[in-house]
Amino acid sequence: MNKIFAKGHRLRNRDRFIPYWLASIVGVPFLLVFVGLCYGLYFTLMGQWVVMGGIATVVLLIFVFIVYKLYVKALVKIPFFLHRYREFLLWRFMFQNAFYFTKQVKSSNGTRTKTKFPKVYLKQEKYALSVSFQLEGIKFQDRFLKIGGELETMFSADMMGNTDEKAFITYHYAIDSIRSRISAKEVQATIEQGVKLSETDVWDFVHDPHLLVAGGIGGGKTVFLRSLLVGLLRLGRVEILDPKQADFVSLEKLPVLKGRVTWETEEMGQRLIDINSKMDKRYELMRQRSEERGEEELGAFYKYDCDPVFVLIDEFPSLVSALEDLPMNSSVNYMMVMSALKQIILKGRQAGFYVIISTQNVKADDLPSTFKDNLMLRITLGRVSSFTYDTLFGEENRNKQFKYIEKIGAERIFGRGYYGVFGRPAKEFYAPLLPDSKDFNFYNDFKALERKEEEEGQQKVSVEKRYKQSELLALLSVPRSTIKKIEELLKDNQYQLTGNGYSKQELELFRKILSQRDETGQTLRDVVSEIVSTVV
Repeated sequence: MNKIFAKGHRLRNRDRFIPYWLASIVGVPFLLVFVGLCYGLYFTLMGQWVVMGGIATVVLLIFVFIVYKLYVKALVKIPFFLHRYREFLLWRFMFQNAFYFTKQVKSSNGTRTKTKFPKVYLKQEKYALSVSFQLEGIKFQDRFLKIGGELETMFSADMMGNTDEKAFITYHYAIDSIRSRISAKEVQATIEQGVKLSETDVWDFVHDPHLLVAGGIGGGKTVFLRSLLVGLLRLGRVEILDPKQADFVSLEKLPVLKGRVTWETEEMGQRLIDINSKMDKRYELMRQRSEERGEEELGAFYKYDCDPVFVLIDEFPSLVSALEDLPMNSSVNYMMVMSALKQIILKGRQAGFYVIISTQNVKADDLPSTFKDNLMLRITLGRVSSFTYDTLFGEENRNKQFKYIEKIGAERIFGRGYYGVFGRPAKEFYAPLLPDSKDFNFYNDFKALERKEEEEGQQKVSVEKRYKQSELLALLSVPRSTIKKIEELLKDNQYQLTGNGYSKQELELFRKILSQRDETGQTLRDVVSEIVSTVV
């Protein structure tokens, strides 16, 4: 079906009726109830036409009000209604801008004007949509080549680029970002995939190293940074510099961060210098292990059993200001510290050292250009200045209309902003949501984590990653009953699981089984039997 309708829904003139039949879907049940009520009133109040008419009118007005409210809510909450309404919006846009052909058609009643649209397709997915326009030299070709920004506004979406293929230009948009929001306790981090920040946004720190976060007061920046720690502390080591001495100082008492949270100016400066030295020592260790393996080229840190190291600097301008104010006889100075930080940013990627810089707004002199050009992922949260948007997201987003949204309905929104990799289009972003304090607490979560120690000179013993059942369920997004059913079928087919959690190979086997079931429509029994026969 997807291959047949690869480009999605084709725009037709009949799409103008979409709001009417969507309203009918909501209203018909109430209409039937109203007709039944009137029928009952007719026999109950026979002859009392004024009373009967008054009751019927009141009920009709109530039903109309309810239908209207349900219809408006359905356009937002129910995907089927929302998708159909977007098809109507595209029709209305095309019609009002006269993107159609007309011809005179003779009929029994005389001559009438027939309207026909060029080939235009709308394809909608859960978090993305695309619109394809026919080119091939038609009279609207020049307009279609420049239409992407107008559609971005119409769909309240974020344009992520366009492709030109086979006489069509297709504009791609990110939509419904708020629906992809996850809880802070769901933040996960792996070297292979990166840090999961939402259902659609992952910080792939290996390929897009370093992160710059700008967030206004009350925008949710602190919650976002702590949410990051949920994933990062499970994956590697984290060093935190807190010049404000406010949001992270208390975490220094936890075993996982003992000795890795600093807030005194000289100590923070020395810590960055030490981290730079450790990065150089890691390169020595990596070269040593590379030579032992007889490799011709040095690989990335994870190939040599090294954990990533993340350096989180909260309120970076405060750190810079404090370093500049150090007395002459201090053990460190501004130039020494900035030089060390620059080396970490420039050289850290291959060695697995990544910098996270947090600030409220980015002013002209806040960040050296070398820093800005190498902090690949940029995120804003809450209200920030227009200059901050320009600095973070650059020329590629010059014409983008960045919006600050304080409330959705009556509810105040925290953690909303924009997400963009340097050199690419930015998109709306919702940071992980702070869970109910009864279910989750950052301090208690961090308290239970195992501490990651620094590598020694010898090769570490490689231990196979094992997944708990809860982790497996989260990665596969399936209920426990489905996993249990697959395990029983594997046992029936003489395939033995290794026990004590699940290996990476077993994770991939489960993933392959579920994928083939969804793609082919086969039963789990048939899929497991077929796959096991090829594996065993």
